Amino acid sequence: MSEVEVAMSEVVLNRVDDRLIHGQVMTGWLGLRRANTIWIADDGVASNPMMLDIFRFAAPSGIKIEAFTIEKMADKLRDLNKGNDRVILLTKVPKTFLRLMEKGYKPSDINYGAMAHKPNSRNVASNCDLSAEEIEDTEKLHQQGIRVWIQLVPFGGQKPIEWEVARKKAGLK
Repeated sequence: MSEVEVAMSEVVLNRVDDRLIHGQVMTGWLGLRRANTIWIADDGVASNPMMLDIFRFAAPSGIKIEAFTIEKMADKLRDLNKGNDRVILLTKVPKTFLRLMEKGYKPSDINYGAMAHKPNSRNVASNCDLSAEEIEDTEKLHQQGIRVWIQLVPFGGQKPIEWEVARKKAGLK
């Protein structure tokens, strides 16, 4: 009697990056995590086919890219039994992960990539500036036991910075 393999999709990287897909950076993460699919959780991108086409153009060929509203993303994350995708889940802001968690998703860790400087933001790591709201949301994620780590690229000798270290630069004790 042979064992039957059950196909199942898996989220291999949860990532916050306000650029979402950025050519060589995403190529590096896709390779490192052996991902074949990118899911974007963003109401704006999900409702703008032209924007989604731009992201598809920016991604490496052969990679499936889909964008969903937060509501639809929560549904997809509840039912990973369909398909056999290795998924990188992208959001623009930490609050999206909090909203997904309210709907039942529980990531073990979340990677932060580039977050552009904006008025009144604080630099917590190289090329990672967070607004007061993003700092508060990140702290909420951290307090719920989720590992938050900052690493823009998976190459070039860059090492991850844990939120426990970065939060001091954010003004938290």
